[in-house]
Amino acid sequence: MKKNRIYIFLLIVMAGIAGYFIYTKSNSTIRTELHDFAVSDTASIDKIFMADRQGKSVLLERKSSAEWKVNGKFRARQDLINTLLYTMNSLEVRSPVGKNLYNQTMKLLSANSVKVEIYSNQELIKTYYVGHPSMDNMGTFMYLEGSSVPFIMCIQGFNGYLTTRYFINETDWRSKTIFNYNPQMIEKVEERDLIYPDSSFTLTLKDSTYSILKSNGEPLKIDLGKVIIFLKAFNNINFEKIYVDIPDHFQDSLINIGPFKTIHIRLATGEEKEVALFRKKFTGETMHPDDEDVKWAYDPDRFYLTVSGEKTWYFCQYQQWSKLLKTPSYFKAPSNGKK
Repeated sequence: MKKNRIYIFLLIVMAGIAGYFIYTKSNSTIRTELHDFAVSDTASIDKIFMADRQGKSVLLERKSSAEWKVNGKFRARQDLINTLLYTMNSLEVRSPVGKNLYNQTMKLLSANSVKVEIYSNQELIKTYYVGHPSMDNMGTFMYLEGSSVPFIMCIQGFNGYLTTRYFINETDWRSKTIFNYNPQMIEKVEERDLIYPDSSFTLTLKDSTYSILKSNGEPLKIDLGKVIIFLKAFNNINFEKIYVDIPDHFQDSLINIGPFKTIHIRLATGEEKEVALFRKKFTGETMHPDDEDVKWAYDPDRFYLTVSGEKTWYFCQYQQWSKLLKTPSYFKAPSNGKK
């Protein structure tokens, strides 16, 4: 019995000694506060500011659980926000930078890195710098403000570097959504066709009843199923890309010619949005290989678009927007019960 007690006592003492040395070794090698890049509770993050060494910056702000803003102006792409938050949560140390590489690494970080400021409840909780990839492209050099040494950081199970997830370009962060509305919230849609005025119409919801007026004010007997399909199309309508650095003379030319169609939408909340669609001259490129020999006057695949109140010009594809570009005949109820 006494022998058992002695053995138990010795095991406890040995475990304590081993624990002490493990603790001492780990803390003498890398102190926690010097490499604690990760944010465990990303749901509490409400602001992220990033800036590069060339003076460019971007501000991402949380407005709700499902909406972030870019530079206080545009809705952010939620998929990119989710990737960034996941990255901030999953960062792990691959290794500290050795003394032989310290000066070179710090020099590179000083010349070319992205400063990242993370805020929670409007308070700055972490600042670090994201630099270049490691030699094998499986890690990323980072420096936590206040630390005495930079680290090569990684995400467990991810083969690659993380530099590209911390980008500054406002355009790349912007959501591509033009319309993203719950069809039940849409109170009015007015489409004006400037080329073929008879194709214009106004759809309204009043007292739970949909109605459509043609361009001459004549009411249309509608197919309710077609109306519902049309309104559902407003749930996810995007642009393809932004027309960057559009020349003033070209912009003036488009405005002088005018749009071929406008779409005005009003929600039950009172929110309104109007877009104008402009024809794009055919440049010889088409998404239809079978039509390569066709002499198009205008691009059959893409058009320009502007949003009322904005100065940005967008490229959009007819392929997606055709769901919205309808005429009164589309909604007309079948005669004699036949379709």
